[in-house]
Amino acid sequence: MSETSTEKGTVAAETTAKERRAAQEERFDVELRNPWLAGFLAWLVPGLGHWYQGRRAKAIIYAAAIWPILLAGLWMGSYWEATPNGDSARRLLVARNVYWSWRSGDKRLYFVPQAAVGVVAIPAYLQAKNLSDGDGGVMSTAFAPPRLPVESATRPNQPSSAEIAANLHSWLDAGTIFTVVAGLLNLLAIFDAAGGPVPPPKEEEENDEKKSEKEGDDAK
Repeated sequence: MSETSTEKGTVAAETTAKERRAAQEERFDVELRNPWLAGFLAWLVPGLGHWYQGRRAKAIIYAAAIWPILLAGLWMGSYWEATPNGDSARRLLVARNVYWSWRSGDKRLYFVPQAAVGVVAIPAYLQAKNLSDGDGGVMSTAFAPPRLPVESATRPNQPSSAEIAANLHSWLDAGTIFTVVAGLLNLLAIFDAAGGPVPPPKEEEENDEKKSEKEGDDAK
């Protein structure tokens, strides 16, 4: 084989390798827009950060993975009970397994991973703040911390932890785990929205270079 043919083969192999690398870089070159805003939106509503970036497929995947688990957990932590005034009416207590509390005797560590989802973290925080201010909460039947024994007189409308557990039984623990898992999954969505997709490992790039060199040698 002539020297010209060898040079042409080497150039063709190098061109192929460059094109492959360019295509690979283009595949991972995603317009993240404002990464901080994308991360915030991903925290606020699972899937919203990726939708804002135009990464619609990932937005749907994250939403489809997180929302069913989160809603199932919230449903497991909800129940109907008779109203405290003793009439025949009943009220729906919503998501009693998601609440913020750092009171003596009720330090809610489960809320740390649950807080990775903003749509439940924000109302839970507001409920805890409003109840601590003594105004009864914005919506006292949802996302509110349970009544402590010393608060029986000041918060008669709020059920205690024992009353919630008696009504929900094992659903309380199951729903709590579901909401925790949803929060942990959403952490991945937040990091992906803020940081973008993971580029290919360096080993793959080295393998591409070796493959290109081998193709060049074969062309010789």
